[in-house]
Amino acid sequence: MLILIVYTDSTHYQGVGYREAWIEALNREGATVEVLAAPPAGWGRTGPPRGRWDLVIPHVLVEEVAAFSPTLRLAALLEAAGVPLLNPVTAILASSDKLTTHALWAAHGLPQPAVWPLEGLPVWPARDRPLVLKPSWCDGARHIALVDGLEAARRIEAAWREDEAAGGERRGPALLQEWIEEPACVRLFATPHEVSPAYEKDRHPGALITHGTVYPRIYDPAPELDALARRAVAALGGGLMGLDVLIDRDGRNHVLEANAPFGFDITDPAQGTFVARAAIATAERAKRGAVA
Repeated sequence: MLILIVYTDSTHYQGVGYREAWIEALNREGATVEVLAAPPAGWGRTGPPRGRWDLVIPHVLVEEVAAFSPTLRLAALLEAAGVPLLNPVTAILASSDKLTTHALWAAHGLPQPAVWPLEGLPVWPARDRPLVLKPSWCDGARHIALVDGLEAARRIEAAWREDEAAGGERRGPALLQEWIEEPACVRLFATPHEVSPAYEKDRHPGALITHGTVYPRIYDPAPELDALARRAVAALGGGLMGLDVLIDRDGRNHVLEANAPFGFDITDPAQGTFVARAAIATAERAKRGAVA
């Protein structure tokens, strides 16, 4: 099986390890891997080669979506040419903007923290409780704060815009999110068909975000968590995604964030095995569909 990974050639991401981890995991499962960062110049005359790849893994990051980067254009071109993508372009876009993600999950009735766009919000929606302020774009752990009113939220957002104007990371619209106190934060890798073990992230007591890459607990997800992960990916049109789910102190699940291009822990071969096998299974389903 021949798989193409769409991955940026920006020097900023060389050495991060995403590409190498994917290649190693897929090679272990018997797949051959090629990598492209942008549409080759010759494709303007010939188009993409038909039937060359069994699957494309479009590792298109949020900031690349915001810039309509060469990786996103390449993924869109390949999808339009009929090449099977692990995550369709619609799923990449939907998971890159948290407000869009939450709107789709709400439309499918999935349990999640309540979310309000900050722009135009007339009153504080949570009575006397603080809310989490976060950008719709970027990594979910960056630029995040616990705020207790509109004035504080808008002051932080204004600082974001000043930083953006000076060349800083683009953050997109600001959102306010219900604060789930002292949750367990669980990472799962999922398709609409299968779910990985649950990897509970490490978090200091009272901390707003997790830290490090060590998982204090790894376990098979309960049936309701398994079903939630599969429904969350399907609602976004995926694919294979990394999902974060908050489990509150009463044991209720709240799906928090989805990542269509994601990294996995290269120190845990089981994670690489799961995502590689899930990707290959997606390619095999696409092949069966083409035959049918």
